[in-house]
Amino acid sequence: MGRSFLILGLQVLAGWSSWVWYAQRMRDGSDEPWGLLALLAMGLVLPRGARHPLEQRDLVRLAAVNTALVLTSPWMPPLLRAAGCVLSVTALVSRMTTGRGFHLGTWLLALLSLPVLSSVQFYLGYPLRLLAATLAAPLLNLLGVPAAREGLSLRIGSQAILVDAPCSGARMLWVGLFLAVTLACLLRLGPGRTLWACGLAVGAILLGNALRVCALTLVEGGHLAGPPWLHDGVGVTSFIPVCLSIAAICLWQRACQQTREARA
Repeated sequence: MGRSFLILGLQVLAGWSSWVWYAQRMRDGSDEPWGLLALLAMGLVLPRGARHPLEQRDLVRLAAVNTALVLTSPWMPPLLRAAGCVLSVTALVSRMTTGRGFHLGTWLLALLSLPVLSSVQFYLGYPLRLLAATLAAPLLNLLGVPAAREGLSLRIGSQAILVDAPCSGARMLWVGLFLAVTLACLLRLGPGRTLWACGLAVGAILLGNALRVCALTLVEGGHLAGPPWLHDGVGVTSFIPVCLSIAAICLWQRACQQTREARA
């Protein structure tokens, strides 16, 4: 095992610039340090098997990864470079503890541990807001409230209510995926079932965010009267059915996996 820890140390050293960038992003206020929660979850859910020595082919692969990280470091975007470092270290730790170098659940947790929330908000904020407004308009019509989407706004009569940045659902997307991946690890879902769970979870999150936008639109438009904290209360409570849906999705995938294993 001494050789394994030596390789791990070399791998961490090869990605030193990424670890420095990671720490700076966590402290500069540009991103919320939710990635630390994913790191903690990864350490808790990583299967604890017998320790396995590294084989020769593993050493060759890791040497190639370390060399690539060092050589491409000046030209790669920091986030992409950090993703490569995090995944390579995760693969090595998984290989040392379980005998497997690839475990999709822990790899996804490793990616979620990166400071990506501000980047998601920057690159996906507008599409998520547009999608939320597009889905919310017909839902409001189904509730008997005539609404039409105009850009990123929902028009109800003479009122135009903007779907602003906090309503993009970026935070809900991160938390929902984190919940789905963590449950997939705890339930020991296979790679295919994990991907299905994550895909269905994304659908539940997008629909849940559209329903939240509907409720907030009714509040802001004066169609729902309530205390001053109603706006925040709607935002929080709307995520509860999303979490329950994600849990149900993961349990369903676990049942499907067990059924398939029993037939095999």
